[in-house]
Amino acid sequence: MESIKEIYRIGNGPSSSHTMGPKRAAELFRSRTPDATKYHVTLFGSLAATGKGHLTDVAILDVLEPAARTKIEWQPKKFLPYHPNALKFEAYDTKGKVSDSWTVYSVGGGTLSDGKKIISLSGAEGQKIYPKGNITDILNWCEQRGKTYWEYVEEYESSDIWDYLEEVWTVMQEAVQRGLENEGILPGPLKLQRKAASYYIRAKGYKASLQSRGLVFSYALAVSEENAAGGK
Repeated sequence: MESIKEIYRIGNGPSSSHTMGPKRAAELFRSRTPDATKYHVTLFGSLAATGKGHLTDVAILDVLEPAARTKIEWQPKKFLPYHPNALKFEAYDTKGKVSDSWTVYSVGGGTLSDGKKIISLSGAEGQKIYPKGNITDILNWCEQRGKTYWEYVEEYESSDIWDYLEEVWTVMQEAVQRGLENEGILPGPLKLQRKAASYYIRAKGYKASLQSRGLVFSYALAVSEENAAGGK
């Protein structure tokens, strides 16, 4: 099993494969092309077909545009062999020539692949750090050593895992809070009205036996609406 960091990922909505993955790919490509004067990004297949609705272009431009002028090309009818969610990044030098090119695939859950191997959060090949692959084996490991699940995590993760998970928890709480405070229309052609704030107010007035369920529903709706709006 890979690091928990590969499971609990922080990123913008509304889609892990069409928003988080492409944004992360743009960040990796920008970091390796600091001298680029222009970028050209081609979206293929599914990314191109539904990218507008999933804010794929917004996610990429947010990363690359501050560094250099960026053009996005849409190729919805062209599918690369490895995966339908393909991107090709090209960086140009001062002479207008391509200085670097990278084809990458957003394979789901914010995970990237170069077509041969998975690329981890650090940009390197994903590595399995946990020796046990299922909960039964993990439970046996804990019982044999008199340890708990969190100690199993601490045994194999890097020393910053708890700081990372605290950051995840903070981001989750902030997303709920924003969702409860924001009102208006969600982006997109359907013009859907945000409802989390009204459900939250309604739940606060419920009897104790129903209030907790009403609040949980409003929290879940708040996060969903923030996700749909491209929030973090």
